[in-house]
Formats: sequence, structure tokens, C-alpha cells
Amino acid sequence: MNDTQMMQYRRKWLPNTLKYRLFIAYITLLMLPLCIAIYYLFQHFETIRQNDMIDRMSERMQQVYISLTDMMAFSYKANTMLSQDESLIQIMHAPDKYDPFVRKKIIESKMFGINNSFFFHQTELYFRFIDRNGNVYTSYAPNDQLTNERKELQEWQNKLQIGLRPYRWVANDWNDVRGSQGNKLLSLYTMLDDELRGNYGLARISINIQEWFNNTLKDNPVNQDLTIFTGQEEIILQNKESAFGVDSMKRIISSHAKNGHYKDERALSLINYSYVEELDWYVVSQMPLSELQREVKQLRLMIYMFLIILVIVFITVTFFLASRITKPLYVLKRSMEEASDKKLNVKISINQGATDEIRSLSDSFNRMIDDVVLLIAKLKQEERQKQVVRFQMLLYQMNPHFLLNTLNTVKWIARKEKQDAIAGICTSLGLILEASLNSDIELIPLKQEITLLRSYESIQAFRFREQFTIEYETEESVQYALVPKFSLQPLTENSIAHGFNMSEGRGTIWVRARAEGSELVLEVEDNGIGMEEAARNKGRRSGHGIGLSNLRERLELLFKREGVIELISGEEGTLVRIRMPLLIAAPYSQKGDDGHVDDFIGGR
Repeated sequence: MNDTQMMQYRRKWLPNTLKYRLFIAYITLLMLPLCIAIYYLFQHFETIRQNDMIDRMSERMQQVYISLTDMMAFSYKANTMLSQDESLIQIMHAPDKYDPFVRKKIIESKMFGINNSFFFHQTELYFRFIDRNGNVYTSYAPNDQLTNERKELQEWQNKLQIGLRPYRWVANDWNDVRGSQGNKLLSLYTMLDDELRGNYGLARISINIQEWFNNTLKDNPVNQDLTIFTGQEEIILQNKESAFGVDSMKRIISSHAKNGHYKDERALSLINYSYVEELDWYVVSQMPLSELQREVKQLRLMIYMFLIILVIVFITVTFFLASRITKPLYVLKRSMEEASDKKLNVKISINQGATDEIRSLSDSFNRMIDDVVLLIAKLKQEERQKQVVRFQMLLYQMNPHFLLNTLNTVKWIARKEKQDAIAGICTSLGLILEASLNSDIELIPLKQEITLLRSYESIQAFRFREQFTIEYETEESVQYALVPKFSLQPLTENSIAHGFNMSEGRGTIWVRARAEGSELVLEVEDNGIGMEEAARNKGRRSGHGIGLSNLRERLELLFKREGVIELISGEEGTLVRIRMPLLIAAPYSQKGDDGHVDDFIGGR
């Protein structure tokens, strides 16, 4: 076959027009690979959808687990409130000293008050007390007449003494509450003890588990079954009879896992479970696979319909536009590249022979360039405004735990100390609050920052009973250097809260300030347990919290890359070093310093 014949063959079987070539390329390069990809996609989609369904079930199971553990936590908290009530301790320790009617009225009012403090909880707590003489008190109307239960008090005392914990959960306690749902209660049994007077009674704090289960099912999906059973394969609660088999129970128990999920081929369902160790309960959620298959079929139909519509629209648009836009598109492409190289400073220019569509596109692109330039300028202005607003918001952030502890300290001082101590701590707190509310000032002299830190130290000294000492080592030349407000307090707070073991002696914190060339160096160092040791202890220093991240962002906003925080931790102690530009602002006058905080904390 010669060259002429080859050209004729290509023209016959390979169209030279753009629209036909686009159509052939679309079928061979797009449609066929797309159909193959969709085929394999549906092969794997069921697994992906199944994992998504498991994630939703896990999220729901976590909500049920949290709800159950929250009820138990309320019972613990109620027990703590009872053990700290001095009037209750006195009555139950010596019941004969009180009139029976008065005694019963006072104790029932205590129960009523605790229940009122938990008004937002899903279910009510049912209290049953037995004092040392066997007198029984309840917060509810019992099914049977109350009798002397001194024998029961002794029996429970013996049970709790041989146990590993000073309390015991009873998951299938008999429901003696008149008119309540179900026949079982979840009860916390604990002996009421006082360090000075010893054991003075028994407390049973019960939860109606059937009532809680019914409230939980209100938010449960219709097609999701919920079952609770024990480690002895005994079903406690379930929303459908025969919804969960014995084989599934054995499989979950034998896994010895606190939570997990699997696909039950025999039951054609997805199963998700969680284990409550203190109760030896398994909370199980079950959803049929038919739900998954239904969603897959619906999605397959939607994709096929979308694919057909896409093919029809693409072919129509290709044949209509290909014959008219080839040459103008080249001009448009060249003009756009020129505009791009000149960073949006050039407008696109189209020849007079261009079609209306291309001309409209050119005009639209030119308007777009103008809008983009205007938008960029507006975005830059908004970004500057956002930085200012964000900086102000960062200054307003304050650790609520610190405020709460301070107020608790004031309350404790009010009961234990005289008015001088209260006035002192209120003065220190007032200085800190006044500085935090003054949002117009972002940088303050180091001398003023040290004063705020001393105020914070005086407050924490009351809280921790002088179990730490802060040593200040600041050069005289930098006392009027400008620093971010509240830059030293979060670092000192980390050392106090996480760095020390307060039961093992007195800790020391060193606060240093010095100039190194054109830089101001601030250091806060403690002789505590160090970051690595604290990370291994639950509740210790696993991070530096909002205070340190707040300070890091404020330094970035104020000094960009010139503001740096360094963390150095060894086997004993942690050092936090801040480097920032040295800015000295000499005061107009050095007269009029109050000095009351220094006087109050000893002027260290």
C-alpha cells in the first residue's frame, strides 16, 4: 500500500473533523474507562458503605455508652455529696439524739436536694439509707413497709470489706420503688464513713435502668436494635425479642475486647458492641444488611442515570461547538497566557471576526480580571482586620479552671481565715481582671507584667498552701521592656499545675528576664518532674493547653518570626524560653506605683 492509498484509508476510517475526533476520543478514552471504573467501583462500594454504616453505629454506641457511664458518674457524685454533708453525718451517726419525725424529714430533704441538683439528668436517682441503728430512709415510696435493717447493714459491711473497692455495683437489684417501670434497678452500694467517727451507715443509690433504656431508644434509629447482656450471657434489656442470639453473645465475650464490630453472615447484620467493665455489661447495636443493600441499589440507579444524561449532553455540545470555536479558542488561549504571565495586568483582546460566544467569553474574562483584582485588595484589607480581631479575641481567652479555683479559694478563705486574707486575695484577683479587661493595650512594660505575675502567685499560694516558691531574676535595664500582656502567667501556671508533685515537698520556679543584643529573653524554669515523666502520668503534662498556644499565636501576630518559644525538658524540671525584639518604653514618671500586691505577698 503506497502513501496515497494510506492517506485515503485514514480519511475514510479516521474523520479529520474536530467534532468527530472529539466524539471518538470521548468514547475510547473516557467512556470505556469510565464504565470499567464504575464496574469495579460497585465491587468495592459495598465494603466502603459498610464501613460508613459501622462508623455511624459506633458513634451511636458511643452515645449510649457515655449516657450509661454518665448515670454511674452521677451516682458517684451523689455519694461524694453525701459523705461531705456534716448535718447528715451527725444525724446518722447518733440517730437517737433526734426526734424520729425530724430526723426523717431532714434526711429526706437532703435526698430531695441532691436529686434537684441533677434535674437535667435522664432518670431520677433513688436513695436508700440505713443508719448505724438500722433505721431505714428512702427518697421514694417503697412497695413494702420499712423495717429495721441492721442485719442488712452488717452484711453489706462485710461484703464491701472483702472487696477491692469501697463500693459495689449491683446490676440486677430488686426494684422496690412503687409505681416505677421494670423490675430491676442498677444500684451503687457504699458504706458511709467518717474519718473521726468511723462507719455510720449504708447508702444505696439506684437508677431505674428500664426507664433509662426507654429514653435511649427514643433517639435510636428505627432499623437499629439495641441489646444489653452480662458476661454470663444473661440478657438485661433489649428492644426486640430474639433480636440477639446466644452464638453472637459467646463470640463477643470470647473476644475479650472493650469495643469492636463485625459482620454476622448468619444473621445478615452488622454488629457493634462496647463493654462496661464495672458492671460486666455488653451494650450491643445490630443493624440488618438489607439497609446497606437498599442504599447501594439506589446509588447505582442514580449513577447510571447521571452517566446517560452526561453522555447525551456531551455529544450534543461537542457537535454544536467544535465547528465554531477552534480558531477563536486558540486566540483566547494565547491572550489568557499573556494575561497570566503579566499577573492580571493585561486584558484579553479578541479579533472582530470572533463569534458572539467567544466575544462574550472575552468580555466576561476581562470583567473577571477586574473583579479578581478588586477582590484581592478587599481580601488583603479583610485579612488585616481579621488579624486585629483575632488578636483581641486571644487576649480575651482565660482559663476558666483558674477562675473557678480562685473563687473556690476565696470561699475557703472566707470560712477559714479572717478578713485580711480575703482582702489580699481579692486585691490580687482584681489586678489580674483589670488588666485582662483593658483590651486596648497589647504590650505592657515587663515591670507591670511581673506585678501581674506576683498577683497570680499570691492567689496560687493560698490554693497550694505555700508548696512552691517563685524566684525573680530580672535585669534592671529591661524592667521597662515591652512584652505581651499575660505572657508569663500561662508558663508559670503550667509549672504549678503539671510540673510538681505537691505531695513530695516544695517546688521552685525561676522567672528570668535579660537582654541579649537586640533581643529580650524571658525564661520560666521549674524543678518539677519534667515533660517526659509528666506525659507518662495520667493527668500530668501531656500538652501546654490553651495558655501556651494562645501565647504562641500572639507572638506570631505581634512579631512574626522574631517571636519564638523554646521548650527544654530534662529528667528534672522544664525550661520555657521566649525570645522577642527588645523594645524599651521609658515611663513619663516613675511616681505613684501602688506596690500593694508586692507588700501582700512579701515583696519577693
